[in-house]
Amino acid sequence: MTAFIVLIVIIYYFCNLKRILLINSIINNIFDIMKIKTTLLITCLFVTICACGQIQDLAKLANGKIVYNSTLYDSNENLYGYLYIYERDADSQNKTMEYVFLDRNLNKVSNKEFTSKQYNNVLSGYYDCTLMGDYVIMNKIYYYRNSFTGISKLLLSTFQTISLKDNTVSAEFKYENNQFTEFISDYDQMKKEYKGLETRNYVRGFNNGIFKGFFITEDNNKKSYLEKDVQLFNEKKELLWKYEYNPNGTEKQYNSFNFLHVNKNTIYVAISNWTKGDFGGVMNINEYAIVALDLQSGKEKYKYVLERVGSEYSHTLRVKEIDNKLYITGNYSPYKKTDFTLDQNLGFYKIVLNENGNEIEKKYTQWSDFTNQIEVDERGRMEKNFRLRPIKYFFFKDGSISILTEKYKFDAFWTGLPKTTDYVLFNMKTDFTPGEVNTIKKELSHYSAEFLFSQYIKDQTGVVFFYYDVVKDPNASLFNNTPNLLLGINTIINGKLTEEKIPLTAKKKYSIYPQPAKEGYIMLREYNEKDKYNQIRLEKLNY
Repeated sequence: MTAFIVLIVIIYYFCNLKRILLINSIINNIFDIMKIKTTLLITCLFVTICACGQIQDLAKLANGKIVYNSTLYDSNENLYGYLYIYERDADSQNKTMEYVFLDRNLNKVSNKEFTSKQYNNVLSGYYDCTLMGDYVIMNKIYYYRNSFTGISKLLLSTFQTISLKDNTVSAEFKYENNQFTEFISDYDQMKKEYKGLETRNYVRGFNNGIFKGFFITEDNNKKSYLEKDVQLFNEKKELLWKYEYNPNGTEKQYNSFNFLHVNKNTIYVAISNWTKGDFGGVMNINEYAIVALDLQSGKEKYKYVLERVGSEYSHTLRVKEIDNKLYITGNYSPYKKTDFTLDQNLGFYKIVLNENGNEIEKKYTQWSDFTNQIEVDERGRMEKNFRLRPIKYFFFKDGSISILTEKYKFDAFWTGLPKTTDYVLFNMKTDFTPGEVNTIKKELSHYSAEFLFSQYIKDQTGVVFFYYDVVKDPNASLFNNTPNLLLGINTIINGKLTEEKIPLTAKKKYSIYPQPAKEGYIMLREYNEKDKYNQIRLEKLNY
């Protein structure tokens, strides 16, 4: 019997899960999108996919095992290429690494071997990378695991740079004590220096086409009130500005910070002011604001307060700048100091700000606006008490928005796991009145990882998104009911949904990883360790 195993490892960038997204975006930065024990994909995925794509054999590109891979995007959010990191010949002190860079057509552009240090009892791994012009910034963490408790302890974060132009790999660097220095250490020194460290610095490469550099943010998992500022450095690692969002934070009252959106000239961030409550030490929100910072100077362009004590509503939040206007959308519930509540979800909202931070549009919908198309009560509940949990927001060039939600509820009594089923897609017109509402049928699941990824098409006027679905044969016996795996391919163009479900079946046991590709394509990685088979290929989409 073929077994299907889905494994999700979720890591999201900045720890404050306030709103950005309370409900869905923890599906956003995923190390392994999915692992599917199945077989070679059918020779072609007819109707939607034509098998005429480019092919590359990862097993033959370099020696060793792949320990990290990432999809790279340029400053216009277009897919640029793929990075693979291989590891081999590890001993007690060193290991040989090799990077391989493929362009968006899967052509091999460059590769280079480099040496990475081994530290006894210390583990490490790459967790992110960013295309910064002709450079790739690779981020790495070091941690150790207590052999008795099995608990991992973070030590520090470093970064190194690949020059695609010169085909070189830099040494590792860290940011400490207000300066960049090369990272050189040993286990005893590393553990002594970093084990008790509370606030750590994280370096993030940045490139918007006009400016290239590094953001430095602070993180303290236990004492958020100690996080003080965000800094921007140019590509020469020279400080340009520092924005202090929490200069006087205390345990009882402090400000927290989250990146929202970056464009050519402006950085949009969310600033929350928190106060410890009188009972149980629960943190309450005094004020929640969007702050626009000038990219060149770090100075505030404007501050827009979305909610404060006594406001009518609490909100979730997604934003995007279109034509110098900031579009804000999400769900809302009756105001509560501790935040938005899904059980009291009242509907969707849309706010548009001009370049000075003034409201030029503001509209709230109620669930009753949609009852001519779906059955839903005033708190967003559907049949069998399923809630509508947002999965993804799509902002289009004309100002219209589509919101993908999922029927969700928590099964506290029987399994202690969430239950998810159909997607419900809300297509909102440019004036935020309801367009079509589509139900995308999906099997009942105890996983929250069916959504894979999405990509804009046709100059930001459409989008295609992908998910998987596992369907059991209703006629099969209880002891011989191997599920059928389907790949869902859905396209939204001009507020109209087109959907396809393609079966993934065959004879040999393979793992299949769908991954993002250039516009009009999807990349499929097929893997079988026993057969030393590790192939990627591009398959064309028809829409």
